Amino acid sequence: MEAKRYNTFYTPVGLLNVAHLGHGSVHIEWEGMHIYVDPYNDAYDFTGMKKADLILLTHAHTDHYDCEAIKKIATPNTKFVVSKGVGTCLDNDLLRMRIDVDNNPLNVDPSTNLENMKKSIAFLQLCSVAVMQNGDKVKARGVEIEATPAYNVEQKRDNGHPFHIKGEGNGYILNFGGFKVYFAGDTEFVPEMAAGKGADIAFLPKNLPYTLSDEKFIEAANMLNPKNLFPIHYFEMDWKKLARGLKPGISLYVDGVHCTDIQQK
Repeated sequence: MEAKRYNTFYTPVGLLNVAHLGHGSVHIEWEGMHIYVDPYNDAYDFTGMKKADLILLTHAHTDHYDCEAIKKIATPNTKFVVSKGVGTCLDNDLLRMRIDVDNNPLNVDPSTNLENMKKSIAFLQLCSVAVMQNGDKVKARGVEIEATPAYNVEQKRDNGHPFHIKGEGNGYILNFGGFKVYFAGDTEFVPEMAAGKGADIAFLPKNLPYTLSDEKFIEAANMLNPKNLFPIHYFEMDWKKLARGLKPGISLYVDGVHCTDIQQK
């Protein structure tokens, strides 16, 4: 698989090398430490990637909580920070709780990965896992982490339930000595996103019907006003449209390439 471009950012506590690996997956290298957000095997082949010191999982959908990807980068010493939805998978044997005639889990979002990674990957039983509710704060591997709400209000499934249910999933704000990185998670433009205002780097999802339209992406980005902005989770990309709508001073990166650099090619 094609190697991804890394972007380097300076923080008060060392350099961050950041790569959007595809879909919602991001890799951060910080002073020799390796942090992954939502590793997803269908978006990137994690074979041979540096082992994870810290893995953050935003929610339990199969494209964000992927045991195949996790198995390739985790070790018994990996620290996990996960959402309530992922915590539910780890607390239960959901694969054995299919009780209706359609072979579907009862009262579980149909996109949920029912696998318990601690049961399917034996060495993960040794790993430390912090389950974070919306609003919780924790310090993991020297990084201050705050969990923010990520959910849908308008966009819903045929059964009337939101694609992402409030309280089940997280966004995350990572604080590196005052340098803040905001991962919005899978969310619409909801009021609680304001917690990420002024971030040095923001990762925002862009795809309908699950997260943000182009217009809502622009609106959310301008409210947040980050110094650096990475669209993720997208199916299609018109970066010129996004760039035209952004406030001056927001640097837009697409697949690791600054839009200024794209324009010059």
